[in-house]
Amino acid sequence: MKTAIKSISPAVLAMLMIMPLSQASATDGASGSRLMVKTSVAEVIGVREIEAGKFEQGIRKSKAGLAKTSIASLRKPLLDNLCVAYLAIEDMQKANEYCNAAVNTGKASVISYNNRAIMHYVLGNVDASLEDLDSAKTFSNFQNMVGRNQMIVNKQNILSKN
Repeated sequence: MKTAIKSISPAVLAMLMIMPLSQASATDGASGSRLMVKTSVAEVIGVREIEAGKFEQGIRKSKAGLAKTSIASLRKPLLDNLCVAYLAIEDMQKANEYCNAAVNTGKASVISYNNRAIMHYVLGNVDASLEDLDSAKTFSNFQNMVGRNQMIVNKQNILSKN
């Protein structure tokens, strides 16, 4: 699994690019053809570490922040970030736990659905991935990212059926 952090602008949060080697046939290697997950928009503890590729440090800080609150709106960005971090370190059991928790907070967002879609895709569940991407498309923000991801997953779905 290849990971790279790219800033979308100096003042905006970074995007984490993920292209699993097992899915390489679904991409052409160009950065516009890689599946993308996104950290939270909210500036919460641990997000900067995760964006900088310091995943263990970011996970530790995010979990500490998560332990301190029971308010869904405050937990949601931490869950999104833990989803991304565990995807990046290829701990799919923990990624599954946190990606699902982010969607099920009652405050699901385009980021939550998109990240869980990528997790499903990496796990080989293309149908669940497409379902989550459809849910992500109902939101108005980050549609370029969701659209690119949906195109890649659809392409893989077609290739796998042939």
